[in-house]
Amino acid sequence: MLHQARGINSDPGPDQGPDPGEEHQIDFEEIPAVSWKIQRIRRDLDESADAWVVLEEPLEIIVNDKPVAVLMRTPGGEKELAAGFCISEGYVRRAQDILLIHHCGLGLPAPGDDESEEAGPSRNRIELTVAPEGFLKDKAVDFVRLIRSGCGAADVSGIADSLPSLSPGFSVERTLLFDLSKKMHALQRIYQKIGGTHSAAFFDASGRAVHLAEDIGRHNAVDKALGYCLLRKIPLNDKILVTSGRASYEMATKAIRAGIPVIATISAPTSLAVEIAKDRGLTLIGYLRGGRMNVYTHPHRLR
Repeated sequence: MLHQARGINSDPGPDQGPDPGEEHQIDFEEIPAVSWKIQRIRRDLDESADAWVVLEEPLEIIVNDKPVAVLMRTPGGEKELAAGFCISEGYVRRAQDILLIHHCGLGLPAPGDDESEEAGPSRNRIELTVAPEGFLKDKAVDFVRLIRSGCGAADVSGIADSLPSLSPGFSVERTLLFDLSKKMHALQRIYQKIGGTHSAAFFDASGRAVHLAEDIGRHNAVDKALGYCLLRKIPLNDKILVTSGRASYEMATKAIRAGIPVIATISAPTSLAVEIAKDRGLTLIGYLRGGRMNVYTHPHRLR
């Protein structure tokens, strides 16, 4: 079943990806995509063709038998996505509180592909078992309600009060940052093949890539990358997070909760993201592309 994805890759970037109507060799074992009939139209061309479309499916996240969220995502990295989402959104206190992650129906058809009873459980459900003291469902729900119920300007102090302050110790050579957007682009397997995805990548202070994740959603890409590092006990307090999507307040709060000192995007930040970053000690960089960048908060980390 193909779900239509709206607003994908809407943020401007140095490369808008391949033409989805062009011929590309796709390995279905590696690239989550489906074939779709299109009409390819150019100034001197009008023809039917097959194109590749990045796959979008829902993922239901269950924590201690309680439904927490349904995320629209690109299949792959479900355990990392669930862990990163639950920790960065404040549902789970820390990675050590996650006792078990079970991806239901791993490798089985998605809903609608096979309606028979033999099809088994859906691959679009993931269950986490979390230590009771580490599951902060009520607190997380209150936090989300605070953000989404308001109109106009939000109370930044109220949002920031639930977030830790970051240590000022980490620093990075500023000229090293200029190459990170190109390095991220070189690692984007899905985007280079068919486009339609956002990316999030972690780099260390020497510019070495630690991990990159792709997804149709910019928040999902960040959560997948976060979850990958958290589940493998990779420290994040000395890493740089580079993303392809707009840096909204959600991006800033995810970084702060995870203890990430520097976040850079090839796109723009929002005003609330800048205010939260300033308040909590996060270095926020925008428009990191083409040998330039704008440093919005805490430039002291760039030497």
